[in-house]
Amino acid sequence: MLALASTALLAACASAPPAAPLDVSASAQAFAARDLRDPALAAYMAAVEPAAATGEAWTPDRVALAAIWFDPALASARASAARSAADARLANERANPVFTLTPEKVYHAATAEVSPWTLTASLALQLLHPGERAAKRGIVDAEARAADWDVADAVWKTRSRALAALRTSLLAERALAFAQTADTADAAWLASAQRRLAAGEGDRAELYLAQDASTRATATVQARNAAAIDAQHALAAAIGVPSAALRDARLAWPDLDAPPQPSALDAAALDADATFNRVDLRALLARYDVAEAQVRDAAGARYPQLGVAPGYIYDRGDRKFSFGVDVEVPLFHGADARIAAALAARDEAAAKVRERQAGIVNELDRARAAYAARHAAWRALLAARDAAADAQRQADDALRIGSGDRPALLQAQARRAEADLAALDALGNALDGLAAIEDAMQRPLFPLSRWDSSDFIHGVPPHADR
Repeated sequence: MLALASTALLAACASAPPAAPLDVSASAQAFAARDLRDPALAAYMAAVEPAAATGEAWTPDRVALAAIWFDPALASARASAARSAADARLANERANPVFTLTPEKVYHAATAEVSPWTLTASLALQLLHPGERAAKRGIVDAEARAADWDVADAVWKTRSRALAALRTSLLAERALAFAQTADTADAAWLASAQRRLAAGEGDRAELYLAQDASTRATATVQARNAAAIDAQHALAAAIGVPSAALRDARLAWPDLDAPPQPSALDAAALDADATFNRVDLRALLARYDVAEAQVRDAAGARYPQLGVAPGYIYDRGDRKFSFGVDVEVPLFHGADARIAAALAARDEAAAKVRERQAGIVNELDRARAAYAARHAAWRALLAARDAAADAQRQADDALRIGSGDRPALLQAQARRAEADLAALDALGNALDGLAAIEDAMQRPLFPLSRWDSSDFIHGVPPHADR
């Protein structure tokens, strides 16, 4: 038995993991060196979606894949999931047997014929109660599933942040161009009003109107420029690269001006996707499975905890074999409190699932209503933009045939640019509403994608070569 115990002790010795000092300076340098032209990123994108690995423009699919590759928040979520799974395995490991060795030496009444030594060796092994092994395996498996769904939720949030930042950056650049057009037209109108007043052909009322319009247009340009700069930095942060990495990147979103009609979104399909596709709901369901397995584990505690301790005794020349049995005596408490705690934890897990389900339904209803209203507002401002474009054409035609003047044309140009800007802002609001529907479902709608966030739990999707 001594040889067996020694062998087991040696086999159980694990090698110490090497030290891993964290060099924050090296980490900062590595982050600063990140680039969208990274060959490793290109190889990853080619493995996931060959079509996304080619092309010069950074479209939504390419930006999403780059964010999944680089985003430090997603790397942190994967590390947290790995730690949670490891903690679950550790907490549900079976207790190792305990080897006890007790040597004794007798100093009185010892004779030369009889050894003064007594040696006792025993191996105590705690037995599992009925169903304990299966319950602990269920706990570990469910915790691992919950950790995986947490990673899938982080993947979706990474994609959502990256596409929202891409959308905002593209719209901010276009808004700045419209604001600059209006500013140029209003500045020209102001200069024209000043010349006319100096020549005695204008009046001060027009000059004051032109000054006010030019001042507001210049302020709008400054605000839109600040928004465009901020959006560019926000996009870099959402992808997980330094801002310099986007300096030469060409951003694009095909059909950004053509979001789907609210009526084109099947309400029944949206409800089904929101109810069954949300990965955060799946994570809660996995944690309910954890609680259910813990109830089964607690129910097994109704049986007394048993342990056996086979042993060997060398008693001053006599050799003896022993077999001890340990039985837990429920003198102070039984299993009722443990079972009650497990049942309460299961009820809590069930309540969280129902709470999340109700929240998802309300979130989707609110997002659908908001998108319909925002889409209608955008369409109305498109009509106003078209009317402003018609007014500009009429002013241009009038100037060409001699029935109009240049100040009127300049005002029409400025008003059209302002109408373009208002319609663009309304488009941004509508797209934000559509993104809210996507987040409520955790399913891509605009643009459509064949990838699900759960595909990226462990990196490259297993079906990436299809």
